[in-house]
Amino acid sequence: MESGEVDDRPQAGPRTVERRKSPPAAHTTTSLARQSGSDLRGVLESDGVIVIDTEPFRLSQDEIELVERHWSDGRSKNSSYNPNTGIVDGVIAGRRSADELKRLMARYADWATAVIGEYFPSYGDSLELGRTSLRRRSVQDDPPLSRRKDDRSLHLDAFTSQPVAGRRILRVFCNIDPSGGEREWAIADGGFEDFAQRFRGRARRLLPGEAQVLKGLQLTKCLRTDYDQIMLGMHDAAKRDRDYQRTAPRRYVAFPQGSTWLAFTDQTPHAAVSGQCALEQTFYVPVDSLADPASSPLRILERLWGAALV
Repeated sequence: MESGEVDDRPQAGPRTVERRKSPPAAHTTTSLARQSGSDLRGVLESDGVIVIDTEPFRLSQDEIELVERHWSDGRSKNSSYNPNTGIVDGVIAGRRSADELKRLMARYADWATAVIGEYFPSYGDSLELGRTSLRRRSVQDDPPLSRRKDDRSLHLDAFTSQPVAGRRILRVFCNIDPSGGEREWAIADGGFEDFAQRFRGRARRLLPGEAQVLKGLQLTKCLRTDYDQIMLGMHDAAKRDRDYQRTAPRRYVAFPQGSTWLAFTDQTPHAAVSGQCALEQTFYVPVDSLADPASSPLRILERLWGAALV
């Protein structure tokens, strides 16, 4: 954990709790009082990462003991649950433990869905439920499985096998560390357009027939779009760029144990700095459901490339 000042002024509604390295960077803490009928989409879409003042997702003692066991398969960063199929991946465990893990993540998926419904009802029925994951690994102590899978590097989320075709990647995180430790992120200054201006020259569009080949080989679950290809290219270029990783201006945000935060992880360049034991639920948001579709990564990339990308 980096030393520095923590903004601990009383907050209401979504807020950002920041811990800065020296020299401190100017940053305005997001703070909104949630009111009946208010539309907070613009705040989330603008800031990219916000903390929600809500009752924590609480684990039973049996669930705490389950989380504290080490049952990763050693090949996956996280253990994941597919709410649409009921399948749990990335775990070596007896049937009883696997079933307990499934119930825990299914409960979190329902809880995260209720949080979105409470704070962002305007996204409504357009949301598509994605995977639930348990991030058990220690960011500091457990080595990354590869540079591409190293979440300690600044990056935007882009999926190799699951094309999103321009839909937003919205994730609900909760720090459930039984030891009470914080989870800390680094968030790059400048936002998506600065990131795209820097890395889009190292990305490319699809070759003719490439999407069909990838799907035919079962390397993707559906047809990859130009948007997906460009996002993957920028993701990989950023993680390989040692100068960017070393020098990019950033701020540091600490998420205390029990806190809940939401992030459009396809928009905000971010990196994990410290922490362990977090739950995460992914949602896919159609661009047309946004308060400001023009600010989405899809529309920004289409403007920069001068072409439709889906």
